[in-house]
Amino acid sequence: MIAAAVADLAGHLDEAHASQARLLELVTRQRPAIVAADHETVDALAAEIEIEVRRLAAIEKARTAAAQALADERGLAATRWSSLQGALAPDELAALAPRIDRIERSIRDLELANAINAQLVHRELEMVDLSVRSLAQPDPRTAPNAYTAAGGRVAAPPVAPVLLNTAA
Repeated sequence: MIAAAVADLAGHLDEAHASQARLLELVTRQRPAIVAADHETVDALAAEIEIEVRRLAAIEKARTAAAQALADERGLAATRWSSLQGALAPDELAALAPRIDRIERSIRDLELANAINAQLVHRELEMVDLSVRSLAQPDPRTAPNAYTAAGGRVAAPPVAPVLLNTAA
C-alpha cells in the first residue's frame, strides 16, 4: 500500500507535468508567431505563458513541501529524487518513478523549445538592429540639405583636417 505522503507527492508531480505540458504547448504555439513577426500574438501568448509559469511556481512550492514531508516521514535530510528513491517501497517507487521521468522529459522539451524561440527572437532583433543602423546612415546618393528656421540653407560644416603621411 502506498503511503499518504507518496500519494500526495504523486498528485503534485501530476499537476507539475500538466502545467509543463501547457507551457510547452504555449511556447510551441508562439514559434510561428515569432517567425511571422506577429507581435500581438507573441505578446498575448507571452502573457499566457507568464500566468502558467506563476501557476507552475505555486505547484512546485506545493511539490517541494510534499517531498519534504515524505523525506521527514522517512528520516531523510534531503528531498532530491536520488535520496528519496532509496527509501521507497517497490510499489511506491513504481508510482513515482514514471512521473519523475515524464517531468524530466517535459523539462528537456521545454528547454529546447525555449532555446529555439530565443534564437528566433534574437535573429529578429539582429535584423531590426541592422535595419535601424542602415536607416541611420546618410544616403550618399542624396545631398545633405539642412535648412535654418528662416528657410535658408545651412552652411556646409567645415571640412575636417586631413593628416598626410609625408614619409611615404
